[in-house]
Amino acid sequence: MTESSPLETPVPAGRIERRPDGYTLVFERRFDFPAGYIWEVLTNTDKVAQWLGTVTPGWQLGKEYRLDMGNAEVTGTVLQMSPGLSLQFTWEDPLGDESVLDWQVLETPDGALLQFRTHEESADFLTEGAAGWQGILDAFDDVAAGREPARASMHQWRALRDAYAEEFDVSPTMGHMDAAGIVFERWYNAAAGDVGSALDRATSELGIGAEASVDVTDDGGRTRVVVRQPLSGGNGDAASAQLAAWHQALDAAGDHAAGNPWHPSSRRLAALKEFYGASAGSI
Repeated sequence: MTESSPLETPVPAGRIERRPDGYTLVFERRFDFPAGYIWEVLTNTDKVAQWLGTVTPGWQLGKEYRLDMGNAEVTGTVLQMSPGLSLQFTWEDPLGDESVLDWQVLETPDGALLQFRTHEESADFLTEGAAGWQGILDAFDDVAAGREPARASMHQWRALRDAYAEEFDVSPTMGHMDAAGIVFERWYNAAAGDVGSALDRATSELGIGAEASVDVTDDGGRTRVVVRQPLSGGNGDAASAQLAAWHQALDAAGDHAAGNPWHPSSRRLAALKEFYGASAGSI
């Protein structure tokens, strides 16, 4: 993503579409280059390493791959590959969630159109993913044009995430740290009183929140929750552990408020702690 002034308002370049079975994140990019060249940027491992990460052994039909993105590792399987036209593969992220990524390269009268879609069953990390993929596709643009890819700051990425959340009315998911400690913001489609009770139940079940400030407000038909907790025990492992615990509590509150069953998962908690630990330099 191109660096911009902190005073500039970030603009979502993609869109989040609601489906009966979840959500679809869609991006379209137009290029003044031949479609064959855009296909090479999309699939040539040397090019992919510049805008996405190191993929081993490369995109090969029916084969598993491993992608090293520097601060995260992704695995998956190539489901469909029509040379010069389309590429589809599964994407299993560090939290164990799997989605399918669909890329299409189309010829146009003046160049090429790159279409990208990914379907998600839930809104978890959806706004974060939208902001992240916009940055990745900005890097793709740079590589296609022969430029050194620019990288967004965490401040810019978070501002873009929030812009996606507001434009498409989808709650942000991920917590972060500021100078005062841990911060989360979540939105729930339930009454504020019900959400407050559900969150009290979740924090009691998980034994957290004694030092936290929790603001639960009605925000025009949805309930907005903002959690702030001073960081105790220093940074590093303590920070990632508390971020993971609050993340799980806010997930549980959503299920409780919706009347859905929820059970604590030590595996999910460990994955969240590892995820936040890997992001420690940027959260």
